[in-house]
Amino acid sequence: MSEKEIKTAISNAEMSLIMEGFSINEHTKSLCEKLLTKEITMAEYISVVKQKAGITA
Repeated sequence: MSEKEIKTAISNAEMSLIMEGFSINEHTKSLCEKLLTKEITMAEYISVVKQKAGITA
């Protein structure tokens, strides 16, 4: 994906979340961008999200 495609995908996902009554912060958007640019793996992404949510198992 190009940088523009990644920004568009994240923006579209953010708008969908807002329409459903949720929000997304800059840290989470940054994590999504790192995942889409393959700077982190899906396992690393899930680990960070679980840690942030307080899920230990």
